[in-house]
Amino acid sequence: MTSKISKFFKTKRSEKISQTEDNGAGAASLSIGEPFNVVRNYHVNFDKGTGEFVGLPPSWRNLLDTSDISKEEQKAHPEEVVNSLKTYAKSIKRKSSSTKFMLVATTIRESDEILDSDKGGDKEDVVFDEDDKKADASSSSPSPDKGVEEVTDGMAQMRQKEAEDEADGEVVARRPRTQKPMTDAEINNALKEIASPGDPHAKYDVQKKLGAGASGSVVMAKQKASGDVVAIKMMDLNNQPKKELIITEIEVMKSYRHDNIVNFLDCYYLENELWVVMEYLDGGALTDVVMETIMREGQIAAVCRECLSALDFLHGRSIIHRDIKSDNVLLGMVGAVKLTDFGFCAQLSGDKNKRDTMVGTPYWMAPEVVSRKQYGNKVDIWSLGIMIIEMLEGEPPYLNETPLKAIYQIATKGKPDIKNEEKLSDELRDFINCCLDVDPDRRGSAADLLQHRFMKKCTALSSLKPLIVAARQATGH
Repeated sequence: MTSKISKFFKTKRSEKISQTEDNGAGAASLSIGEPFNVVRNYHVNFDKGTGEFVGLPPSWRNLLDTSDISKEEQKAHPEEVVNSLKTYAKSIKRKSSSTKFMLVATTIRESDEILDSDKGGDKEDVVFDEDDKKADASSSSPSPDKGVEEVTDGMAQMRQKEAEDEADGEVVARRPRTQKPMTDAEINNALKEIASPGDPHAKYDVQKKLGAGASGSVVMAKQKASGDVVAIKMMDLNNQPKKELIITEIEVMKSYRHDNIVNFLDCYYLENELWVVMEYLDGGALTDVVMETIMREGQIAAVCRECLSALDFLHGRSIIHRDIKSDNVLLGMVGAVKLTDFGFCAQLSGDKNKRDTMVGTPYWMAPEVVSRKQYGNKVDIWSLGIMIIEMLEGEPPYLNETPLKAIYQIATKGKPDIKNEEKLSDELRDFINCCLDVDPDRRGSAADLLQHRFMKKCTALSSLKPLIVAARQATGH
């Protein structure tokens, strides 16, 4: 069985044919421009005799050597190793230092359009072939038949016969799609149209900084006229690698209001900066609570119920959140649990009810996401299951592994191990199993899980207040 992992790019190389005359006779000559969108086409094989990969790009070899993925694991799951390498190397775009977990936490920020249309630079296209007979240590690229033109630098190849490539399942180039990624000017114009007129400084008095994330800082502010407290997300537009996600976030927050979603209030476009005014929740993020306190099952059930209510609302409108984790669940001292951070939201349409974009944060990702398969809204349910482990243990599984090893573990292991799982109630164990089923078709839906018997254990949301207070005392916030 041959498994092929291919990267798709939009732009085909163009050729210009000019006609010249030589001694009165017409002769055709071919003018070939400089290659662009170059693809380094590697064919990777696993030699079961030596237990080694053949044809890995050097950078991938270095990643694998430092990944803590053992030789035994590589031999048992060679395709998953290559898939994990591809996921890590191609999709992880930003790394940020995380003081919470005292390690480098990796966040993936890609829209579907960006994934399909990387601009400029060389690209690596890896095809993995499990057939030992095709492993050839002397070559890491296919033979130049079937219409493959070898570029003179020996590093790139370009397909000439698209029909043959499609038949082989090895499409390296395709015709551009009609919908192109938005330019910076188009994005800025769209943000200006969404924003309210006027200067927010005249309306709001900034009190203190609440935190900072990948897309900007968040401050607490008071509305000067009413004295109402709000949260303002301030985004420096010059430092936003994926500005399209900002439009997505604002449009989702403006269009959909729910008791378990942080409410959008307003937004303002300043020079190179966007202010998004949101409802303020004085209890902070769930993260401090899970890290600093011990949650009882009834409190875990209550948090899950509120999150599932929000997910049921979003999924019913064909929206996937795609970044469910404790950092994106905000708490209120009077008893409130709300989802926030909609920058990764995906809108599913009738003709595309599955997604294949790598987004979110690796430790909470579903197996179908890290394996770069198409997925639906059940990825949010898997992430909720991982968040339950956070509430039980204070952190998600594999946090102390390298990101590449974590991705590999998610792709191969299935439901992660849970410490002292035998001490959990039957209801909670079954609820977790419903969330963390590797098969998305068997995984529970938000609507189904709201009817699960574990929900009967829910305590009042006011029971979260002592945990919030204890977490604040522990962190000094």
